Amino acid sequence: MDDGWFDEPVSVMIEGASKIRNVSSAREAAECLLFRWPSTGGRSHHAARKACLAVLEGQKKSIVARRAFAKPRMKAS
Repeated sequence: MDDGWFDEPVSVMIEGASKIRNVSSAREAAECLLFRWPSTGGRSHHAARKACLAVLEGQKKSIVARRAFAKPRMKAS
């Protein structure tokens, strides 16, 4: 299974403003969406999860997941 590597990482804040994580693949993005922000549940969150899973299943290109994940939508815990 391909991890769906992004051409350019997406920087996200983890555990407050002092911790930045560079998410480099659809697999990493899916992990963040499922384990860091599992209960945000909005449309953008759902679309990003769906896009990441489609990339991991080989149905979409990684740019689709990157675009969906990079949309501003949530705060990290």
